[in-house]
Amino acid sequence: MGNTVDLSRNVPRLGLNRSEVALAIGVSANTVDLMVEEGFLPRPRKWHSRKVWLVAEIAAAMSEWPEDGIVKQRVDADDGDDWRASA
Repeated sequence: MGNTVDLSRNVPRLGLNRSEVALAIGVSANTVDLMVEEGFLPRPRKWHSRKVWLVAEIAAAMSEWPEDGIVKQRVDADDGDDWRASA
């Protein structure tokens, strides 16, 4: 039976469809679309009509999101307040 697949084996998922991405990050499928549009999630890969998000790309994109409660302060070199950058 050389070509049979043992479905009881735990096979790592490399890609997810739109509804699986939504489930994985706890949002709706429509929110996934919005997050892609806003650049918070990568665009899906496409094979024929099938769209697949790579798990690794989703994780990489999410690691770039800002942390809650952290506000990055912009410091301009010409505003005379350079001391704030090192404080």
